Amino acid sequence: MTAYRVREFFNDGALSLTAVESLDLHTSRSNVGSYISGSIDPVAIIVSDQTGTYALDIHAQTLTLEQLRRAIPELDALCEEEQ
Repeated sequence: MTAYRVREFFNDGALSLTAVESLDLHTSRSNVGSYISGSIDPVAIIVSDQTGTYALDIHAQTLTLEQLRRAIPELDALCEEEQ
């Protein structure tokens, strides 16, 4: 199962940085018991400053918010939850 989360990790009033991360959960079962494991991977950073808002992918390539929304349709709802 893959889910996404956003979390603001820096905000000084002039600059805001928000991490977009994917959460991958894996479950398995054996005769000994059940196991769950997971990983958190970076997807992008949303940068907001006086000039506007844009995103950087994990390779530091600029993305528009629209490109990020197409990749993660639930992005707007996640950002609203974070606030």
